[in-house]
Amino acid sequence: MALQRARPRLRIALGCIIGLHLVAWAAPSLGDTAMAAAGAQALVPVPASASGQLPAASNVGCGAKGVGLHGLGHQGVALQVLGSGGPELQDKRASSSYLIWRAGVPRVLIDSGGGSALRFGESGATMSDLDVILLTHLHVDHTADLTALVKSSFFESRHRKLPLFGPAGNQFFPATTRFIQTLFASSDGAYRYLGDFLNPNATDAYLLNAHDVVPGAHEVRQIYDAQGTRIFATTVVHGSVPAIAYRVELDGVSIAFSGDTNGNNGNLERLAHDANLFVAHNAVPEGATGVERSLHMPPSVIGKIAAAASVKQLVLSHRMLRTLGHETESLAAIHTSYTGQVTFADDLQCFPVSR
Repeated sequence: MALQRARPRLRIALGCIIGLHLVAWAAPSLGDTAMAAAGAQALVPVPASASGQLPAASNVGCGAKGVGLHGLGHQGVALQVLGSGGPELQDKRASSSYLIWRAGVPRVLIDSGGGSALRFGESGATMSDLDVILLTHLHVDHTADLTALVKSSFFESRHRKLPLFGPAGNQFFPATTRFIQTLFASSDGAYRYLGDFLNPNATDAYLLNAHDVVPGAHEVRQIYDAQGTRIFATTVVHGSVPAIAYRVELDGVSIAFSGDTNGNNGNLERLAHDANLFVAHNAVPEGATGVERSLHMPPSVIGKIAAAASVKQLVLSHRMLRTLGHETESLAAIHTSYTGQVTFADDLQCFPVSR
């Protein structure tokens, strides 16, 4: 096998140490519930923390290896936000990534943007426990740490296949199957020394089994049914980028993920119908125009979709410099249509999901 366990002779030191005490906005404290029950009479901005910084967090998980921020422990189903930011480094957040825990075990990973592999480790999760990986699209801020996660898994004990789903390609982007080959193929992959992860005959590695998801234009298609988990997918519009939104159902609850989308093709309303939790991306402010509007949905559109789908709870992620600090305005736009609970997400935050 080409993989080497030997300690490298050369160590490269990066001249910076990055902690979690990083953000110094005059923005509201992040990750708190911004609007509680339906029918509330006033929008109350989340109070700023005393330091104006994100609280320190380490070894915080939603499962048995770490107690989540809501004290879930090892019971039930929970969503953990590994990365709540976008592609900007200055937002001081990991890029998009989400982890679904079930009875204290991490089971479903959605996206793996830059910085999220570190958050994955901090959560206490292991790759050997995952049942499936879902990629919404192949932008860097949703896939950059996938290779790091695969490499890390070499030091764990996993032998069963790991299915991975993502969009088909077009003239601008490869299909997901081709993307994985480009990374790991033993003949010409960028990381060909990890080629055994694509070799079904390898004895010292599991098979990373990639699939292209190709639903019809307005189809919600079931793509996975195993270990008591069902996953559905539909296409969404993200400019010219092939993109997929997902719904994960397990233990009688459902979690829907918008991924990056302008929300214009009507598919999210069907996919997220009656979802217990809906994760939507707050990447642009109200009034956005031009290219950014062609890629992302503003708060008012998020609210309309959440209301039309009758989702129980809304979590806003993929937060960027252009939306951080504008939580009050975003909430006002959302609540013109949706009056349920809304939370602005932070890295490592846990959300118990119940019926």
